[in-house]
Amino acid sequence: MNTKQKIGQRIALGFSGTRVSEELRRLVARYKAGNIILFQRNLGNASQIRALCGELQELVKSETGETAFIAIDQEGGTVVRLPSDMVNTPGAMALAASGKTENAALAAQITAAELKRIGINQNLAPVLDVNCNPANPVIGNRSFSPNPEDAAVYACAAVKAFNEAGLMCCGKHFPGHGDTSVDSHLALPMVDLSLAELEARELVPYRAAIEAGIPAIMTSHILFPQIEPEKIPATMSPKILKGLLRERLSFKGLILSDAMEMEAIKTHYGMPKGCVEALAAGVDIVYLCHEMPEVEESLEAIYAAYEAGRFDSKEADASVERILKHKEKYAAFGLGGADESDEAIEARRKLNAVLTQSTLAPLEYGKAPPVFGPRPFFAGPLAYRATNASSTPLAQLSFARWFAERFDGSFAETPLNPDAAEINQIVSMPHASSIVMGTYNGHLNPGQMELVSALRDVAEQREIPFIVLALRNPWDLYRLPKGVYGMALWEYSEKSFEAVAAVFQGTATLTGRIPEIKGSARETA
Repeated sequence: MNTKQKIGQRIALGFSGTRVSEELRRLVARYKAGNIILFQRNLGNASQIRALCGELQELVKSETGETAFIAIDQEGGTVVRLPSDMVNTPGAMALAASGKTENAALAAQITAAELKRIGINQNLAPVLDVNCNPANPVIGNRSFSPNPEDAAVYACAAVKAFNEAGLMCCGKHFPGHGDTSVDSHLALPMVDLSLAELEARELVPYRAAIEAGIPAIMTSHILFPQIEPEKIPATMSPKILKGLLRERLSFKGLILSDAMEMEAIKTHYGMPKGCVEALAAGVDIVYLCHEMPEVEESLEAIYAAYEAGRFDSKEADASVERILKHKEKYAAFGLGGADESDEAIEARRKLNAVLTQSTLAPLEYGKAPPVFGPRPFFAGPLAYRATNASSTPLAQLSFARWFAERFDGSFAETPLNPDAAEINQIVSMPHASSIVMGTYNGHLNPGQMELVSALRDVAEQREIPFIVLALRNPWDLYRLPKGVYGMALWEYSEKSFEAVAAVFQGTATLTGRIPEIKGSARETA
């Protein structure tokens, strides 16, 4: 393997469209890029994805001589990439709410089977972050738990299931993105914690996952000033990647970067410098996920740095050796796609419905929900892409409309953050037997919680039940007025709607539990 091919093994590229783009062909040919990452923009349906992955493997193999890692962020819940004709499992915190670690393993098994049939051999999941900050805009219910020990147990169950299936998984975002109030897609967060504090909380799931044999860990674009005094994020820090992850935690697997286009890198350091510094710091593969001029500038910078001796040659060769060793073990997973019967796929879909049902959680465990009655009124916003990590929501799916049609009620689609005039208009609803509101990150959009209070007042005046369903993070429920019935659905999806509809139709019961989080309104109330 020549130098150019070695460099290419440390690069992963994204592209636009559902076919291999000419720009991707050119970049792979010129820079011998050895890995690919897929997003929703690339995925139309299962058969198209399978054909695409076959075409990608043919391209990369012909140009590099090696099989590609084809990666995807298929976490479950609010971060899924697979289309509707495939099975998307519940997210991390939802699975933990079920109270059964075997459900985290089951979700991983379902995901592995789905990825195998379309030829994707690397899943950038599970999330190992401990979401201890209720104001965190990007992690939230992507984390298994605000409790580090619980997060570790559920994450390890997923890791072991992925390993048993033969799919390469990846824990993220090292050394922890849970205690931020800033999204690194949009800015540069900082976590000002000592090593002892990190050891006591953030690093607990990472240590456990490493012991469980996790093959890859993704870096975070976050400043940790007490660990790395230079103003550089973990992705670019030798102290964090070599000192903490490799030496202190004894991690032997692959270190992968988060997307290098994220503003935390692009705005503060520039992608070319960020990529060079990340590779020098110990990242094995850098991810350049979008077609933009800075991608080629970054690739040129990487090659120039190699030629200038910027990288330690022994470390660079060891990195390539690690990548090839992991490819030998994992890259053949699903190669060419796996043929399955329609019955096998449908069985997974039914199993996933049962799994989703088990995640629904009332605010007060054991308390049965009120009855809708014959003329319920439903209110709630459309889903929005809360962060760049989130999946793009289905434009045609409306919580309020869906439930009104299912339960023969009336509805109002509300603004994400309604003002006083909009709230007054919404509360002048027709006569109803109950009021049901869906919130979507209401803890970050105060107008939603003001609407909750206004609807509660109407319900009290009319002496009818009032119910609030949290359609993303459960922290909305901690802010509910006293006496309001709350339930966590965890995600804005038709499968979660079907699950909660079964509860109110009396064909299913609630068994999930919402985790406590320090600093929440519920804890301090």
